[in-house]
Amino acid sequence: MSTTIIDALRGIDTPTVCNAMIVMDPALRGRNYTLDTVVAANPGLPPFTGYALTAKIVSSQPCTDSPEVMAQRRYAYYKYLADAGRPTVVVMEDCGSRPGVGSIWGEINASLHKAMGVAGVVTNGAIRDLDTLPAGYQLLGGNVTPGSGFAHLVDFDTPVTVFGLAVRPGDLVHADRHGCVVIRPDLVEKLPAAIARVQQRESTLLKVLNGPDFDYDKLIAAWHQFEIK
Repeated sequence: MSTTIIDALRGIDTPTVCNAMIVMDPALRGRNYTLDTVVAANPGLPPFTGYALTAKIVSSQPCTDSPEVMAQRRYAYYKYLADAGRPTVVVMEDCGSRPGVGSIWGEINASLHKAMGVAGVVTNGAIRDLDTLPAGYQLLGGNVTPGSGFAHLVDFDTPVTVFGLAVRPGDLVHADRHGCVVIRPDLVEKLPAAIARVQQRESTLLKVLNGPDFDYDKLIAAWHQFEIK
């Protein structure tokens, strides 16, 4: 994929990306995006996008593996991050009996992933250390908690599900404070044009709605144009 498209997507909010995908394929309505509320570590940060690096953790139960096995798995995960192409986004599923009992995502882990070149994180698990996270680095989590619980890595480079969204390793994802969407590969090259179309339609309608001489007739005329796909 062209890096120009990736760069352009960083300036577009995720709802607009979702709308553009529906313009290209109406069958995607209600699909390919997160369904539950996400908690943004910093709601003011811009969108982020990249290819999914996936992992699973458990925070609600202790790990039964030996410390040596846990360390080997963790170092293998770090190698997975280091060997990945750029740009990347980590999508991590807390698959314990109760997600979010403890947070693996705080100042240290966020700083580590930022240093590894990961653009941002989407997890149904917990986040913390909101005041000391690395500048400009976004975490989208399921809840905020002060504790780490029993959070430990159990698997990586495997399909995951977060907030009702299924994500496979290598999927192109786009995310911001609203949530996350998976961009289907066959739609990527067409996406900029579809986004421009969505923005033009919305701009035309908003110009009428915010105009000084707005009335019912202008609304109906503008809405008719807005609904033309």
